[in-house]
Amino acid sequence: MPFASEDVSIRLPRTYDVARLQRDLEAVKHVDQAPQPGPYHGGEWKGVALYSMGGQQSVFPSAPGMDRYQETDAMKHTPYFKEILDELRCPKEVVRILTLPPGGHIKDHYDFHTNFSYGLIRLHVPIVTHPDVAFVIDNQRVRWNEGELWFGDFSKVHSVKNDSPITRVHMVIDVQINDFVLSLFPDDYVERRRAEGISMTREPIAASEAELRRFTCDFRIPGELLPMFTIGKSLFSLAKGARAGVRLIDGKLVVLLDNEPQFRLERIADDTFSIAGLPSGITLQFREGNGRVEEVILHMKGLPADLYFARLGRLRGDAIPDRSVSLPLVENVEA
Repeated sequence: MPFASEDVSIRLPRTYDVARLQRDLEAVKHVDQAPQPGPYHGGEWKGVALYSMGGQQSVFPSAPGMDRYQETDAMKHTPYFKEILDELRCPKEVVRILTLPPGGHIKDHYDFHTNFSYGLIRLHVPIVTHPDVAFVIDNQRVRWNEGELWFGDFSKVHSVKNDSPITRVHMVIDVQINDFVLSLFPDDYVERRRAEGISMTREPIAASEAELRRFTCDFRIPGELLPMFTIGKSLFSLAKGARAGVRLIDGKLVVLLDNEPQFRLERIADDTFSIAGLPSGITLQFREGNGRVEEVILHMKGLPADLYFARLGRLRGDAIPDRSVSLPLVENVEA
């Protein structure tokens, strides 16, 4: 099997102390490990979250939410992990310590939400590994050593099979893209990604309650788009779609799905909002007229058309570079 090309695996310019990494790993062995989601393994792939939405232990990857990504209690026991993550000067979404025991197999899948166009990429720091761990990205075997910082293009089909006698452990870091992140990559690689489109993280802009109140409205999210807005639900329940209500709650603009608060909106332009918990490759735009919202447009970059299969880690068709969908308004019965 050939070694990975630069396009699927890039060694980034950071090297960490393996003894300190493994000492911090020992310090979180008391934290219960949870099986990671996905139908492409038998439950043996487990992990502990260091960063998550609201700082809670969770098995889920990045998803919309009401809170923000922050350190979990596990980080209190891992000063070196914290030092490493603090030095990565970029917005971090979910950060996990993931383990795969001897004989463990994470079968072919892909992570549809990790690409430069969407604005989220995944970095790895191997903490414990072995030459007999078969780690394959896009049909190319990669060999990442303990203490190294690596980027992998996990928007490509990949798998891991642990044929070694040890438990393989990696720190897996999901980051939004800013200038610091790009500075870690070779210039020519960045230029190739720019040609395809990069969604850079954007800071929210201040807005008064009166300004935000202009955007309250109700609209419908079709079932085929709902996997981007909620996680952990059955495909059957997602297929029905959901009614979304934009409301001002405690000075924040919040989207309710079927009357339950689901995620915050953060203003990044006059009529455009990012979604708390997701990178800048997905936004909601509220077009106004006659003193009210007349159209809600969902803008998506680097995402596949079939989001059901994508949530299951299955590749069906290429990612769409730029897609905009008008979401149908519905009558606000509270008005």
